[in-house]
Amino acid sequence: MRKITSIVALLISAVSFAQIALTSFEEPAAFSGPYTDTGDASVAHDLINNPNEPLVDYTASNIELGFNASYIPYDTPGEGLTDGDFVGVTDSKPTSSDPYTDGVQGYKISDVDGNYILTFDAVDLAGVGSPSISLDYFIAETGYEGNGTVNSSGSDRLRIYIMDLTNSTEIDILNTEGSDINDLGIEGSWITGSVNLATNTNVQLIIEGRTNAGPEAFFFDNIVFAGTLGSSQQTLDQFAMYPNPATKGYVNITSRVSGAKNVSIFDVLGKQVIKTTLVDDRLDISKLNSGVYILKIEQEKTSTTKKLVVN
Repeated sequence: MRKITSIVALLISAVSFAQIALTSFEEPAAFSGPYTDTGDASVAHDLINNPNEPLVDYTASNIELGFNASYIPYDTPGEGLTDGDFVGVTDSKPTSSDPYTDGVQGYKISDVDGNYILTFDAVDLAGVGSPSISLDYFIAETGYEGNGTVNSSGSDRLRIYIMDLTNSTEIDILNTEGSDINDLGIEGSWITGSVNLATNTNVQLIIEGRTNAGPEAFFFDNIVFAGTLGSSQQTLDQFAMYPNPATKGYVNITSRVSGAKNVSIFDVLGKQVIKTTLVDDRLDISKLNSGVYILKIEQEKTSTTKKLVVN
């Protein structure tokens, strides 16, 4: 998987808070229906994307984190994901009154009949001050079983943790092992989990879910690695724009520095067709015709121009 670095593109004149790497699962396509594993449910193996089924893997784009899913069976193997289960990138909300916390898509793990391991790209925190990670998770309110201490059906478990690859240590954000999930008071609402990390380390987010029923579902969104960047740090580009070419009626414009962004779009004749201020990352371009445009982004004393292709 691609390694995400924290080196920033433009000279920043003062220490500033920045998003180092992130994902809200908005860039990967969302397919409806279940995902069916074509591997052997009796042995541990990597999961692969299937045509027109929910994506379980994703290759990094700009500062959008990539991720990879794998499967580990129970000690006494069951059917795993070979029967078709709802896992992967989805636009299906946890409940009708609980939308995703950032955008309209997230990642779901349910009815694994084994162990589902979701591993994100490694993040390089070299030179990042006060680094941290935060993410939002939603545990469906239903009848979880067991305390997760044995690798078998009816022993549900969710663990979210950081692997510090530099120091060979693990840092838990959430670990339900040893408790019945129903007893923890963490079901039925979005919860933000976070931990502080050590600077000058390589770290990796890992999510491990074990469930044996469809209603036993875990949802994830808004994963952000963040920290402070000093004046001596440079990047290849402060701003990232995706998707490009744009095909969904919107484009995401992210910055490694927090704050509003002034965005102007010009057609090939130099006519300004959009001028707006973004307080988040998503820009509506649904009214633009197909073609090539020049996009100008300004934030505080930093500005850049990019070519945008609209299909």
